[in-house]
Amino acid sequence: MTDVLLQVRGVSKVFGATRALSDADLVIHPGEIHSLLGRNGAGKSTLVNIIAGIYPPTTGEVLFEGRDLRPLNIFARQELGIRLVPQHENSFPDLTVAENIFTGVLPTRRGLVDWTRINHDAAEELAAYGLEVDPRTPVRELSSIDARKLNIIRAMHSGAKLIILDEPTTALTNRERAELFEFVRDLRARGTAFIFISHYLGEVLELSDSISVLRDGRMYPVDDLEDVSEAHLAGLVAGEEVELSRRRPDEAPPEDAEFLRAEELRSKDLRGVSLSVRRGEILGVIGFPGSGAREFCRTLFGIEKLTAGTILVGGQQLRLTSPAEAIRHGIAYISYDRHREGIMPTFDVEENIGISSYAGKLRRAGGFLDLALRRSVADDYRKALKIRCSSVEDDITSLSGGNQQKVIVSRLLSTDPRLLILDEPTVGIDIKSREEIISTVLELTRAGMSTIYLTNDYEELLRVADRLVFFDEGRVASVLENKGVTIDQLTAIRDRAKEAA
Repeated sequence: MTDVLLQVRGVSKVFGATRALSDADLVIHPGEIHSLLGRNGAGKSTLVNIIAGIYPPTTGEVLFEGRDLRPLNIFARQELGIRLVPQHENSFPDLTVAENIFTGVLPTRRGLVDWTRINHDAAEELAAYGLEVDPRTPVRELSSIDARKLNIIRAMHSGAKLIILDEPTTALTNRERAELFEFVRDLRARGTAFIFISHYLGEVLELSDSISVLRDGRMYPVDDLEDVSEAHLAGLVAGEEVELSRRRPDEAPPEDAEFLRAEELRSKDLRGVSLSVRRGEILGVIGFPGSGAREFCRTLFGIEKLTAGTILVGGQQLRLTSPAEAIRHGIAYISYDRHREGIMPTFDVEENIGISSYAGKLRRAGGFLDLALRRSVADDYRKALKIRCSSVEDDITSLSGGNQQKVIVSRLLSTDPRLLILDEPTVGIDIKSREEIISTVLELTRAGMSTIYLTNDYEELLRVADRLVFFDEGRVASVLENKGVTIDQLTAIRDRAKEAA
């Protein structure tokens, strides 16, 4: 890798009074995977948006194959081979795979769209990159991993030489991540370069040829990757030593301390699930998409509707027909998708924290809200979870992803739950925010709150869970006490559970 593909020299970016980037330098060669790490707000998005042509730099220059990019807009840079694949889906879900590949350049014949050629050429392109899907399939029907691959293939179809992948593994299972990495490595072997943005330090070390850390707008290259550990990277990202929160072996609750029991739960996705949660327990939940793991969590919160079965809390049978009813019974749920089911973008931080308590402790006689108490509760959680904002009157959208997630956690904790259901609670947030959230959950669990913890980050799960429950095909496939379990053992158990289900 002797030729330089991309060179960033002394790039700075100022937005009003805010300096988002300061004298950033970066060199990327053909066939190189360069990972970019940093907390939310550290400058990662600013840098890649400057490279892609969305923002102009305040000072400095960006060269691509020796050419100064400053005069070129985003479309001209795409023509040169720079493609940004964002974190959130940017395909057209109601169009077919073939139509998505050829968007903007549909071939014609005698003035009409040549559908035969589109589907034929798309099939050849998909086969060339190893994506085994019918080109006539609507994108909405693709799995998460195939949709991610399609976005990269779209970039390759347009002649990409440098692909910027922004959090590409969000909401993917470990198996899907491995499949995506194999796909990326194959393209790297063909000469394609990547900028890889991720908060998952383990996968960064697994995939990267080189790494840079952005902190407070400044770039810090990481040397000698062979000797670099996750703990070392975490310290570089945070600018301080980060202690990883862990559940102590002596904190597991006694077996007879049952809080919730589910008996033969059935729905369109569940096929007779029976399971208990102990008081003060952290129950880790594992399962591929569609396995019933997420569906079980959402059923307990009244989102998914039961067709049969019983839910008992303290021996009392509950009819959880809505989230509002679940909250009244002390059950809270944090969705895996904070953008669609979490934050309320038109509300400020205070309103986002308080809204789930409007029918509870914030309600006064006559249906009025206690606004003074709402402000006090929001301020208390801002301090407790270290939510970084100037005040609770700030718009929720002005906060980083990690701080938005802390607001959502605060909202549910403010309802004083007895059971907190966490569905991928740390996806897409920086390591410091992740550990602050986990530390808060561990502290509340020690005080008696029960927790169901669903995540595909197995390292994180093994640090916090007392028991592990494996789902497959809508059923509980296996239950395991978390005593000395390794990631490799967990993965093997998961795979065996799937085969036995």
